[in-house]
Amino acid sequence: MPEQRLTFVKYHHTRNYTRPSGYVERVPYCLYQCVCGKQKVLRKSSVADQRRNSAWSCGCLRLENLQKILEKGLNRNGNGRKGKPSPNKGRVRIEVDGKIRYVTPKEADEILHKLYWSI
Repeated sequence: MPEQRLTFVKYHHTRNYTRPSGYVERVPYCLYQCVCGKQKVLRKSSVADQRRNSAWSCGCLRLENLQKILEKGLNRNGNGRKGKPSPNKGRVRIEVDGKIRYVTPKEADEILHKLYWSI
């Protein structure tokens, strides 16, 4: 879990939400100060919870993590395949009997040669 970067400053306002059942819920919003210096008004329950979807910072934490990923040079989904060639690199995509296959150019020539002479 990341460290909590938000500190409570003061109560800001309350908003009423009416549920489909008719129940009116009062949700408090508070002003928080981030370690980086920005202030942000957030729902009190989203900062207090220790869940994955909670607010941990004003957005600076996300930017720092993104910067670390870019510095490492990982690709977008972050599975760490940097520097490894694609398994089908240099292969030719062909369709034989409705099935897609990736073969080397030499194998593709042999398959086409067999198909050409069988006609």
